[in-house]
Amino acid sequence: MVGVVSLVELMGVVVDEVAAEEFLREVGVLRRFDVCPFCGGAGFGRVRRGRYRCWGCGREWGARWGSVLAGSRTPLSKFVLAVKLFEMDVSVRQAARQLELAYNTVYDIFLLLRNSISGMDADTSFSGEIELDEAYFGGKRPGRRGRGAGGKIPVFGILERGGKVRVEVVADVGGQTLAGMAIRKVKRGSLVYTDRFRSYDGLVSYGFRHQRIDHGQRFANGKVYINGIEGFWSYAKERLSKYHGLSPNRFPLYLKELEFRYNNRHTDLYDQLLQLLAKHTSGTN
Repeated sequence: MVGVVSLVELMGVVVDEVAAEEFLREVGVLRRFDVCPFCGGAGFGRVRRGRYRCWGCGREWGARWGSVLAGSRTPLSKFVLAVKLFEMDVSVRQAARQLELAYNTVYDIFLLLRNSISGMDADTSFSGEIELDEAYFGGKRPGRRGRGAGGKIPVFGILERGGKVRVEVVADVGGQTLAGMAIRKVKRGSLVYTDRFRSYDGLVSYGFRHQRIDHGQRFANGKVYINGIEGFWSYAKERLSKYHGLSPNRFPLYLKELEFRYNNRHTDLYDQLLQLLAKHTSGTN
């Protein structure tokens, strides 16, 4: 872990390419070589900026070799700043302007980060008091629930009170689909709160304790409410509105990014992003 990096510290990292390279190696985004990756010889050294040569076999390799940044030509100092701008939720267009990089270059960096987030280990298990709800995104007009939500993307959400949220695009909002995801992610015996949507009928038969709120009458009845997951839906829709529409193919990436931001809202997001990139590098052959 790199720990919390202040803006002042970050400016020292991006002062030149050598400093940025060492920083990214320290946090695991770039590989650290103790021997030649080709022959295993211990004798090697830097021959020019970002290039190393083995004195035994004579082969050369770059600082990005075998890392998540292999193939990228973006200056490492600007890459470090691009991750910071992504953390700050700066748009691709604005980030490209600030970094003096091409739009497509910054887009590819942001896409790398979103793919890294989307590929995170998803073995989260929820227990205790759980809120379940479904929501609908996209489309050109307001849609009704379930099969009436024409042109919209259905999403199912699970929120553990005092914990994390998990959201997934689903094929439909039928009872079998929603119950199936609840069974996979929520421990039996947990107390589950939902509204009165009929797809939540039968949760008790799967081993859950189940209480429902009737939104036609009130939004909360003591501890019986789903305000937490509904708050996430509001947060997600507000953040996504700035994109003025996303294709169904790209939508899951942005949805998972918002899940990640929400779940890490009390941690150093920059550190979390670097750890994700480092995991990809450590898994690279």
